[in-house]
Amino acid sequence: MADLKKLIIKENTKILSKSTPEERFWKKFKFAAAIKEFGSVSHLSFSHEAPYYYTVTSGTKVNVYSVKTNAVQQSISRFKKTAYSGCIRRDGKLVVAGSEDNSIQVFEVGTRSTLRQLTGHVRPCHVTQFDQDNTHLLSGADDKTLRCWDLPTGDEVLCMKGHDDYIRSAATVAMCPDIWFSGSYDHTVKMWDKRSGECTLTMDHGYPVESIVVLPTGGIAISSGSNKIKVWDVHRSGALLTTLSNHQKTITCLALDYTNTRLLSASLDHQVKMYDLSSYKVTHSIKYSAPVLSVGTTAKNSHLIVGCSDGIVHIREHPSPAPVPTKRPLSAINPGSGGYFARGKNIPPAKKDAVSGEKETKRTKLAQYDLHLKRFQYTEAFDHVVKSRHGPDIVVSVIQELFRRDTMKRVLSGRNEETLQPILTFLVAHVTNPRYCSVLCDVAHILADLYSPVLGMSPAIDKLFEKLNKRLKFEIKVQERYMKLQGAMECFFTATGLS
Repeated sequence: MADLKKLIIKENTKILSKSTPEERFWKKFKFAAAIKEFGSVSHLSFSHEAPYYYTVTSGTKVNVYSVKTNAVQQSISRFKKTAYSGCIRRDGKLVVAGSEDNSIQVFEVGTRSTLRQLTGHVRPCHVTQFDQDNTHLLSGADDKTLRCWDLPTGDEVLCMKGHDDYIRSAATVAMCPDIWFSGSYDHTVKMWDKRSGECTLTMDHGYPVESIVVLPTGGIAISSGSNKIKVWDVHRSGALLTTLSNHQKTITCLALDYTNTRLLSASLDHQVKMYDLSSYKVTHSIKYSAPVLSVGTTAKNSHLIVGCSDGIVHIREHPSPAPVPTKRPLSAINPGSGGYFARGKNIPPAKKDAVSGEKETKRTKLAQYDLHLKRFQYTEAFDHVVKSRHGPDIVVSVIQELFRRDTMKRVLSGRNEETLQPILTFLVAHVTNPRYCSVLCDVAHILADLYSPVLGMSPAIDKLFEKLNKRLKFEIKVQERYMKLQGAMECFFTATGLS
């Protein structure tokens, strides 16, 4: 006699998720740490080369963090007043920061020693950045000037004037080191040519510009001011491509991810939003407990770092794939070892190979309800799945099998109060589920036919039947409303000519 096959559990079709691959990518970032700083986290800067440090500017300090440990590697606190725009060089060896005392300081990460102290601005310096050649510095201040500094000598190379208000953001172009961009509270974004020291292009944002980023090619510039983000085509004389308005309050920071294909925006409405630069649509958003002042991603998008006005640095980590173990080649196994005599064990035989001593396939282990069905113990199989913690899919599959064998009525008959309660409880919980409704309604009809003559003898059973009746009546009312709504919508579509 052939062995009984396992009961096939009916798998219901899963509801497809409406989330996009981009949304699933950002949802994988899980909470790693929340670090308290001494003041508002006004700026973040990232080094995309080993050892992948990043800086956090807060109060009168610029802290250098390690991506691996999320711990402070160096704490630079040699500022008499508030520090601004602490920026780390791409190689992670130097840090530059401006200050409210008008000065610019350059530090070495390893020793925290001050390499350069640059003076020239007459108002607080809010913008500092390394140029693409790593030997020049870019600074912007409340004195409305944009300056270039030579790092080896500490001399001022260039002073560019053209803004009518505070300069609060700047950006360099990776593929064109001679081009700079600046954003000001005079509502404009300006493009500067370092070779001539002149402004070559002006774009009117319409609001005080808080932040600006430029794609590596230099053809697209993106600015933020108020609650709007504007995308400019530099090659078409600064033509406005699109305007994004997805925040409720002022956008404080813009940043590109490591791949330069995604845009991140931070706002005072506690939100960080991610945009796909191919469509300029929001793909994901994260809400924080305080207004967000700075945001960015580390190398290879391994961490998402967010700085808030309450001094908290929120760190989210993206799970990296586990390294694939490499197998030792057969030739590298030492002769005489156990691995030597077991070599080739996991290699599948070819068609022309002769296989000897093949082991018999093991019998499939049956579940308890399968064993009951094999022995024709239908009542025991049904009671087992109803009383145990099996999911509704398994219970309904067993019920369908009992209907197929034409034994369901016999299984449900002749029960007492103790054995009838679990069945009614299961029906009350799942009878309105569209996946199981057709099967469980048949079970409810059988129970009503069998036990309606004895209703009133058990208060517990009467209460369960009453609950079941209320659930079914409520479901019928809901379905009637849905049918009326469907009819009204069909009339509307027919009248308007919509398909």
